[in-house]
Amino acid sequence: MKKHTKSIIRELKRKMTVVFIHHGKIKPIRLNFSMLFVLMLVFSWTCLTLWAGFISGRHIDYIKMKTDNEIMKVRMLFFSDEIKKSKEILSQIKQNDEQIRSLLAMNSKKVIIEEGLGYGGPTPIESSALSTILSGNFNKFSYQDVIKQSFGLFEDYKFTIKSYSEVMNHINTQRMKFRYTPSMWPCSGVISSPYGFRIHPILGYRFFHSGIDIANVKGTPIHSTADGTVILAGWKIGYGNVIVIEHSNYYRTVYAHLSKILVKKAESILKGQEIARMGNTGRSTDDHLHYEVHYRKKTVNPIKYLSSYLK
Repeated sequence: MKKHTKSIIRELKRKMTVVFIHHGKIKPIRLNFSMLFVLMLVFSWTCLTLWAGFISGRHIDYIKMKTDNEIMKVRMLFFSDEIKKSKEILSQIKQNDEQIRSLLAMNSKKVIIEEGLGYGGPTPIESSALSTILSGNFNKFSYQDVIKQSFGLFEDYKFTIKSYSEVMNHINTQRMKFRYTPSMWPCSGVISSPYGFRIHPILGYRFFHSGIDIANVKGTPIHSTADGTVILAGWKIGYGNVIVIEHSNYYRTVYAHLSKILVKKAESILKGQEIARMGNTGRSTDDHLHYEVHYRKKTVNPIKYLSSYLK
């Protein structure tokens, strides 16, 4: 074993000569190295290379991490900006919702049904993730803040959708009431006889007039004052040619003394649709329309169901 060790040491101490020969007039350069020096040099170079690789790797990881951080900042900035925009939209929707609800609380619903709904401009929100970042306080802004704001935004969205559904259901109900409630003049003309007690123009005794008479020339178009279904279209003693339309909301309307009937029984009628022409049939002294409004099977004064409705 000793012999073998001495042999290795002897070999390591053995000299090596390296000659650099220049193809010119410069003399060759001779360098003498021991095997031990060469091995130490190779070992040192290997260690240096490994260390340099380790340092470079850590530097590359740092650069990569820094780059990822910058990318994340940009993404957070974009996401925060989207949250801000969404909040502004929801803020505008809430403002419109308040205006609509305020409008629904007014005495007159004519604006809602006939003229539509008004809309206001957006209101600035008091704080947002974007303003935090732009103020240079990005380090104070965390992912938890984004999640919290996103959750709050989602809750606002659910509330807004629910409120919108309630408002639209209310408006649709009001529109249905409008469509099926008598609320317009059935024809052009002047009221020649009001609702209530009067002296019969033909029979001469006092009786209760169950509608109003609207006078005009023969052939004047007669229109349905609400959506409904025709339940009578024909001749009836005293009324002459008559049309009776049944509407929802417990209403019925009667159109009498017609010269011409343009609809038939069981036909569906729309508000404002022409249904007949004015005439002088039945017990009548001149061309006019006898118009009645029934509510829960009882006659009511048609005057309040003419113009300036839904007040």
